[in-house]
Amino acid sequence: MPVADRGGLRLTILDEQSFAGYGPTWNALLEESSCRSFFLKWEWMYSYWRTLERDNARLVVVLCHDGPELIGIAPLYAYDSKVMEVPVTKLAFLGDGVAGDYMDFIARPGEEARCCRNVLRFLRESPPIRYDVIELDAVCPDAHLFRHVAGDGSGDVETLVDFRFGCPRARLGSTYAQYLQRLSASTRYAVGRRERRLERRYGRVDVWNVDLHRHAGLLDVLFELHRARWETARPGESTFHSAYRMRFNRELLGRLAPGDGYFSLVSIGGRPVSIVYVFAHKREAFFYQNGWAPELGAYGVGLVGVQNALRHAAATGFESFDFLRGDEDYKYKFCDDVRRAHVIRIFGRGVRARALARIHSLKQAVKRKLGERRGAVPAATAHAGLAAEARFG
Repeated sequence: MPVADRGGLRLTILDEQSFAGYGPTWNALLEESSCRSFFLKWEWMYSYWRTLERDNARLVVVLCHDGPELIGIAPLYAYDSKVMEVPVTKLAFLGDGVAGDYMDFIARPGEEARCCRNVLRFLRESPPIRYDVIELDAVCPDAHLFRHVAGDGSGDVETLVDFRFGCPRARLGSTYAQYLQRLSASTRYAVGRRERRLERRYGRVDVWNVDLHRHAGLLDVLFELHRARWETARPGESTFHSAYRMRFNRELLGRLAPGDGYFSLVSIGGRPVSIVYVFAHKREAFFYQNGWAPELGAYGVGLVGVQNALRHAAATGFESFDFLRGDEDYKYKFCDDVRRAHVIRIFGRGVRARALARIHSLKQAVKRKLGERRGAVPAATAHAGLAAEARFG
């Protein structure tokens, strides 16, 4: 149903019934676009919506049509939350509660700025749902949305951009051997030594790399090994202690197509001892989660699994292996690039929205002060996005 006309575009809100059958149209636009994130796929978004456990969640997916042609999608939803015990309504990316990274508005090439500008104007001037803040998490400086906001596309509405986390990434090159040569000598030695120690101690070590679509049952192996690993370090903190996270991943794998990712599995004597859960999109691999037998931690079996997942990505022709969010040291040893992810907050109108803007402004000021005391950001995480942080901070 038409909702608004902006900049020659017809903007509509996708209803829930249509969302269920929108996969081919959604993914066709994503494939055509310059977006390279697996987490913008319809399967990810729809599985999140189907399993969502947030009060009063409302679908707010904005479709941009130029005449009969779909040229843009803003994959959003609204939900109720609290900030310092004050009730607020937020607009956010679908998938924000299950660690989806590299988020953006999807648009046909050449139409990115037009879609971003008109969707945000529509949400500010005639929102389909009253909100206090549009909170868009996990957006990198190369995202079209980030560029629009950084280019002062937010108008006179108060907008804050804040650094959230680094995402280390390994650029693989044409062969796995070439990738290895770019690692430090100590990392190359440590990786080889772990594999040799494991083989000397246990004899034959088997490695499988299997498609997620065909082997969804291996999720149970992932859940078990991930929980076992965390119970030895921080009991109760495993991602998969959450029944919701398990349900979401089962829903997701039930929708994926061949080639959407793989499990990299290490087994000894037929028993799985390490598993790596990897998504794939546009020749990029995304390391989402892993698990390994804690009693084999001294042999680095978890890192052996990661190494084999990297080896498979290179052999399959992927251009990069992305470790996504997380500051674990081992990720940076395998990587030669770091992307900085930010959260963009655009505040609505009204007393609550103004109070919320003030709270987040104060938080930013405190973070900057603490950062100054601790010293400069490490060179490994430097990025042009810092300019936008300074601008909006």
